[in-house]
Amino acid sequence: MAPKDIVVFIEDEQEQTARLTYAAALAERWQAHLTAVFAAGRLDFVPANAFARGAGLETMLRRHHAATHAAAAHAQQRFDTITAAAGLSAEWRVATHEDEDGLMLHARHASLAIVGPPPRSTGRKRVVGLAVEVIFASGRPTLLLPLDWPPERLPRRIVVGWNGSREATTAIAHAMPFLMAAETVHLAVVPDGHLNGPLGADPGADMSRHLARHGVPVVLDQRRGSDAGTVLLEHARTVDADLLVMGAYGRTRLSEFVFGGTTRTVLAKAGLPILLST
Repeated sequence: MAPKDIVVFIEDEQEQTARLTYAAALAERWQAHLTAVFAAGRLDFVPANAFARGAGLETMLRRHHAATHAAAAHAQQRFDTITAAAGLSAEWRVATHEDEDGLMLHARHASLAIVGPPPRSTGRKRVVGLAVEVIFASGRPTLLLPLDWPPERLPRRIVVGWNGSREATTAIAHAMPFLMAAETVHLAVVPDGHLNGPLGADPGADMSRHLARHGVPVVLDQRRGSDAGTVLLEHARTVDADLLVMGAYGRTRLSEFVFGGTTRTVLAKAGLPILLST
């Protein structure tokens, strides 16, 4: 079933137009309702602000609120222009004081969440560095979109990581709208990697047949290598994939993320959109 509601998270310091345009294109494809959540940075995310006192703190708060309001208004104007041009059912939200659990609800009330890439170690905490929190807390499929990804490049060539696990099975089920609309779907199996489920004598053959019964143009690619994450990314580059689909592995507490090796590798090195499910 095609998603009927999509939520896209944006921040005031990240490039927004490309992500909003990409989300709108998916919503237009599926005639889905599109919600944008502007996650405003909190003042306490900047360590230097901890030294402000008295009148200095009041001035800082006023400046912060004014800057947040201006950034949100500017982003909303972009969103309204993009969604109006596409004729979409759309909704704009500003999250100014929500913690991670509050932000997760926006994703839980949608069929698909779109976020930016995981944050790098810049020394500054980010709100929608959220990418990780959405994946592990929302219970919804989450699409991580690189900042420089061309918004017109929607998924046509897709690589799906398959290892027989529950997480990979969930990811495939969530990805079905993408897979059924694709030109080619490469079901990538790495028999030498760590497998979390029985794959039989011909790894991936049964899942290939399952996908083919749903009209998915699937190609089974059995790849060699012990590092499944690296193998998946190399294969995605080889076939010039527009999307990588995989299950995500790790602890789900917001305060304590311990990723499995494959997930950690892909999040750190991927240069293409990734659809992740837990």
